[in-house]
Amino acid sequence: MSYLIPFLFAVLISTVLTGVLRGIGIRYKIVSFPRNRDIHTKPIPRIGGPAIFFSFLVISLMSFVVFSDKVNFVNVKVLGIDERLFGILVGSFFITVVMVFDDIKGLKPGMKFLAQFAASLIVIAAGVGIDKIANPFGGDINLNSVYIPLLTHGGIVYHFSLWSDLLTVIWLVGMMNVINFVDGVDGLAGGVSTIAALTLFLLSISVGVSQPATAMISIILAGATLGFLFWNFPPAKIFMGDSGSMFLGFMLATIPLISGGKLATAFLVLGFPIVDGLFVAIGRIIRKQNPFTTPDKTHLHHRFLAAGFTTRQAILILYLIATAFAWVALRSTTINKLIAAGILVILLIVLIQMLRIKARKNQLSA
Repeated sequence: MSYLIPFLFAVLISTVLTGVLRGIGIRYKIVSFPRNRDIHTKPIPRIGGPAIFFSFLVISLMSFVVFSDKVNFVNVKVLGIDERLFGILVGSFFITVVMVFDDIKGLKPGMKFLAQFAASLIVIAAGVGIDKIANPFGGDINLNSVYIPLLTHGGIVYHFSLWSDLLTVIWLVGMMNVINFVDGVDGLAGGVSTIAALTLFLLSISVGVSQPATAMISIILAGATLGFLFWNFPPAKIFMGDSGSMFLGFMLATIPLISGGKLATAFLVLGFPIVDGLFVAIGRIIRKQNPFTTPDKTHLHHRFLAAGFTTRQAILILYLIATAFAWVALRSTTINKLIAAGILVILLIVLIQMLRIKARKNQLSA
């Protein structure tokens, strides 16, 4: 089975659609105007997200039909589609459509959170979730020990798995916001998401894992994101908007859960945006600000720019950090991944302090 052809078609469709959407954004003035915390100085279209989603949707459906005998998550079908793939596509479609409306008209933070919560419930209903957590000291921690009955239909009792479903919602909503946070400088969210998707692909085709279906949607997602990145690499000609960042966050949170948890791998690959997002949120809470919606320049990419790095230099360094920890994730055991995660946190703390000192020196010498 070839993964190259779906990847290339995803790249092609995404590249073409992004160009089309850029023209639409310019024509109908669906643009992002410069704000104090932005680096762009002129209005730029902000509706690139649907290009990433649509190319992923089309190539995923085609690939699962062409390779139906080799690519399956489960044997249960919904409307002729693999049940888990169906849940992923419906959930991603929902969050993308809602966030397209946000990109065009604007939504209140509460409505955006409800949309994230609803999209999470859709994939949970399709059987995707965190059922267990690997114990580095041996065995697994079962998260399906407490069930709460919700309703009975057709003689079947539907339950809410307290710890599993709750942790899954927190993970999915958190990751959607993490990728949204990191989408603050040209090319960063798209580049890091491409690296993450490729890493999940390599993990899925490895001998010890061998999950063709997970590998297929991972490589398609990488292709769809890369096609958009051609237009978004600095200087950006179009932004992905919340529709793109929320879709990517949703997918990068879901893929590690589809065929068994790969949370440690996902955390390492996306470690710097996750930890950076936590640091920023904690700082805002300390300052008694909303951790999700308060505009500021405390993200890692902002600190690089304040320290005198160019946009390209900043994102290439962050690409390098993401790639280095992706390599560690692919070659490490669970306990080593936890150690690497701790090293990542320490590294980012040191890096933030160094950038802060450099920014102060720049201000004094200005």
